[in-house]
Amino acid sequence: MPRYFFHVREGSELSRDTEGQDLPNADAARREAFAANREMLGERLLHGGALDHRTIEIADETGHVVDVVNVNDILFKQGEFRTFSDDVTQSAPVTQPRNTPSQ
Repeated sequence: MPRYFFHVREGSELSRDTEGQDLPNADAARREAFAANREMLGERLLHGGALDHRTIEIADETGHVVDVVNVNDILFKQGEFRTFSDDVTQSAPVTQPRNTPSQ
């Protein structure tokens, strides 16, 4: 099974993944990069910081970059906000206003 590496680039800084991950193909690596980038984006939303300067470069065992995933890939698809089937906010309960008895 091929090994893919997920290097994180923020502006001019590159943090290299030295361990990598065995995955069946480049599509599986792209899905993994999406998941990682979604998680990092969520952390940025919670704790602050720029959202648009991060990319994940997916490299194969030879060091060749086979794909790049950026924040726009995570947020948008064909110009529309992207949704994910595992988005926990889709299953969050919608609360109705309570009728509180008068005291």
